[in-house]
Parts: sequence; structure tokens; C-alpha cells
Amino acid sequence: MDRSSSRKVDSADLKTGALNTGMPMSRNNVAWEIRRKVRRNQVQKLVLTVLSMFSIFFALLTITGTLSIAIAITSLSAAVPFLLNRNKYQALIQARDSSWPEAIDSLVSALQSGIAIPEAVCSLASRGPLPLKSLFLEIEANLVDGNEFTQTLLRAKASANSAIADQVFETLIFAKDFGGKDSNGALRLLSEFVREDLAVLEEIRTKFGWIKNSANLAAVAPWLLLLLLSTQESTREAFSTPAGIKVLIVGLLFTGIAYMWMERVGTLPAMDRALR
Repeated sequence: MDRSSSRKVDSADLKTGALNTGMPMSRNNVAWEIRRKVRRNQVQKLVLTVLSMFSIFFALLTITGTLSIAIAITSLSAAVPFLLNRNKYQALIQARDSSWPEAIDSLVSALQSGIAIPEAVCSLASRGPLPLKSLFLEIEANLVDGNEFTQTLLRAKASANSAIADQVFETLIFAKDFGGKDSNGALRLLSEFVREDLAVLEEIRTKFGWIKNSANLAAVAPWLLLLLLSTQESTREAFSTPAGIKVLIVGLLFTGIAYMWMERVGTLPAMDRALR
């Protein structure tokens, strides 16, 4: 085999070969692998959602014996996965915001020990709070690649999309550019303010929680009652007529509108990013 033919290697073999042989992967290959896993997870979630909808439909059709009622309740239940994903995302955002005081305290401890500001920030990639580790791992990777500290924090600030992150990163940038003599005091003061803001937000969320609970109960209760009544022959016959189908369609529309309105009323507005 000549030298030119031996160099002809398929790109897919290179990607899989780097994974299987333990060879170091380039950043492009790592990004490609991450995107592939994300797409695979999305496809799996979609397939599971579709299978769940079919299972619910056939179960309701078996219980009620009415096609219109089964389709209506299945259509309503189709919103459940999206609501669960949204609640999961909101819980992740709250966990990240709640972790910032701990991260600030770790920064203060690192700076007090004489570590430089970039090194103190990179140390949070291994010793920082878990919800923020991915953010500081990204910062550490950019700094190791030789990127400038200020630009790295500005990109991380845009990625975090958080008012608290804006305050922390702007404080670190200011301390790095103009000297860190008073940076410890500024970070301690910022930690106290963030804790107070988070405590107030948590209290408000607790008080407003009954609104969301009321919205969930108001949306589900009529359909549960319909499911119970569908065991009677008269109910099945009534909702099998064109008038009954219209009632189901109007009920679905009003349930969705009422739920979205109650969710909007019970959702707290996001903190303004004054330092964006």
C-alpha cells in the first residue's frame, strides 16, 4: 500500500476512533459528539411521549367507550410533558440562582488566601456548587485556551442569562481591571444582597404558589368529573352527538386559555438585567 492511499481515512472513522481508542479529541469532535447525544435524547423523549399518548388514548377508550371523550382528554394530557419540562427548567434556574451566594463565598475565601482572580474563578469548576459547575467549567476551558479574562466573563455572562451572574461577573471584571484591593468587601456585600433578594423571592413564590395550585385543580377537575360520568351510558351517548363534540372542543379551548391566564398571573417576573 502506498503512502497516499494509507492516509485516506473516513471522517466518521476518525470521530469514532478517537472515542474508542482513548485518543484526545479536538474541540470540533467533542462538540459534534455532544450535539449527537442531544439529538438522540430529544428523539427518545419524542418517541416516549408519542407512545405515552397512544397508551393513554387506548386506556381512555377502553374506560369510556366513547371516541370523542377519549380524544378530548388525550389532547389535554398532551400538554403534560411540556409543562413538566418547563417546570424542570424553572427549577434548574432557581437552583442556579440559589447557588450564587455559595459561589461568591468560595471566591472570597480563595481571594483571601492570595489566589489571583482568574485562578479563583477557575477553582469553582471543581469546588463550586453543582448547579454552576458547567458554567465555570466553560470559563476554565476558555481561559486554558488562552482567551482574555474579561471577554471570557462577558461571554459567560451572556450564557448564564441571570441578573445575579451579571453582578458577580461585572464585579470580578472591575476588580481585575482596576485592582482587587476592595474586591473581597464588594463580594461579601454582594453576597448579602443576593441572599436577601433570594429570601424575598422565595417568600413571594410560597405565597403565590396557591395560584398555580388553583390553576391546576381548576383545569383538571372538570375532566376528571367527565371521566367518572363517562361510565354511564347517557353521558357516552350525549357526547357522541355533534353538539356534545362541540361542547368538548369549547371546553378544551377554555381550559387552555384559563390555565395560561392563571399561570401568567401566578408567575413572578424575571429579575431585570441592569448590567446586561
